[in-house]
Amino acid sequence: MPLAITYKPHWYTGQPLLMLAGFLVLTAIAATSAWLVFKSQEDAAVAAASVQVQYDLTTQQARVRRTESFQRGYLLTGEPRMLEQYQASAALVVPATQRLREVLADDPEQLQRLEALTPTIDAKLTELAETVALVQAGDAAAALALVRSGRGEALMEEIADGFEAMREIERRDFSDRSQAARLSSLALIVVTVAGILIILMVAAFALYLVSRATRQLGEAHAALATANFDLEARVAERTADLSEANLEIQRFAYIVSHDLRAPLVNIMGFTSELEALRDDVFVRLERLRAQAGDEAGADTELAADFTEALGFIKSSIDKMDRLINAILRLSREGRREFRPEVIDAKALVEGIGASLAHRLQEIDASLSIGSLPSLETDRLALEQVFTNLIDNAIKYRRRDVPARVEISGRFDGRSVVYEVADNGRGIDARDLERVFELFRRAGTQDQPGEGIGLAHVKTLVRRLGGAITVRSDLNKGTTFTVRLPRRWLPPTHERLQEEPG
Repeated sequence: MPLAITYKPHWYTGQPLLMLAGFLVLTAIAATSAWLVFKSQEDAAVAAASVQVQYDLTTQQARVRRTESFQRGYLLTGEPRMLEQYQASAALVVPATQRLREVLADDPEQLQRLEALTPTIDAKLTELAETVALVQAGDAAAALALVRSGRGEALMEEIADGFEAMREIERRDFSDRSQAARLSSLALIVVTVAGILIILMVAAFALYLVSRATRQLGEAHAALATANFDLEARVAERTADLSEANLEIQRFAYIVSHDLRAPLVNIMGFTSELEALRDDVFVRLERLRAQAGDEAGADTELAADFTEALGFIKSSIDKMDRLINAILRLSREGRREFRPEVIDAKALVEGIGASLAHRLQEIDASLSIGSLPSLETDRLALEQVFTNLIDNAIKYRRRDVPARVEISGRFDGRSVVYEVADNGRGIDARDLERVFELFRRAGTQDQPGEGIGLAHVKTLVRRLGGAITVRSDLNKGTTFTVRLPRRWLPPTHERLQEEPG
């Protein structure tokens, strides 16, 4: 019965939309706030400029009025001090008017009014200068008559009216800009508050989604834990069944191989008897032919055929005997209990190399052993793996170059990786998938063997909890890669049997 885990919601599909909405809200608030701040600053700057213009206009009017006051004082007293003050004050009026032009350069209406008022100011300054000049010339009566004519007073009133009109415009602009600045500030406050509320709503909704997702993930994790527990139990049960089936197969192979050996021994015995009777049979045939007057050499071809047939029978018996022995050996290895221990892989391979030293020297082959990490596994199984791989590399060497076998290793996470590389014949790409099959051999069959070496290696590596792969280039060499766990553990069903409870 398949396991089913129900995970209802797909809340995370709305998460990007929620994040996008929050981002858009923040972007809108930031953009609006920046625009409102800029607008408020602009309005405040214009209002401040308007106040400054009002101050400058009032100051200029007061400067003209003060110049007139100093002129009147000089006319009345004739004191040099009053004359100096008049002259100093009059000298400031024209430059101040020029500065006003610069201030009002971006306001055409006000600039036009100032230009219209400037001739009146100049006329007033001229009138003041005329009265002072008359007094300096000793004609105080004429100066007084000019003052009493009312011309100066009319000019002064016209100047005052002109400045007042300009100030009124500035006051109006100031009021408008101040109102706009207040509205911008109010809008900024409204936008900020609204943004905060929206962000709080988005955050609250996000918290709700996260809370719901956490609850759902908790439920899913609980369901997954239950499923894992059931799955582990089922895996253990299936593994136990497979192991039992494997043991049955091994026992069957052992029984069949053992039972096949008995008739094979009989066949071998009768073949030996046939071989022993051969000479006697043909000697008797030769005597009978001699008595009958037949030619003695007529049975030579028959004897050759008989000898050839016996040779075929013996060769087949030998091959079958080797196959039975191989099956028995594999069966025994499959039933052997592994005993893990910490193994110095380099020392183990060096021992194998020492046992092969004489053979390596005979065929001018070299064995290079690099740094091989240690591991905890079954010593005999690991020794058989390396022995078979090294023997395979030596057996299938090329005749035209000295054989070279290189063994290296490294750690890879929780695994140990060993590589056995040679410069031998290599394996055709079409045969790479078949080299680990039982009783299958690839390439030229000029070496003795039953085709069980690599199959045996793969079986051992699997039992050790690892895997073996091969890569090869034809006529260049082959590399076998063995990956094993750093620490071998017995299969799950064995551990469950060993654990109490």
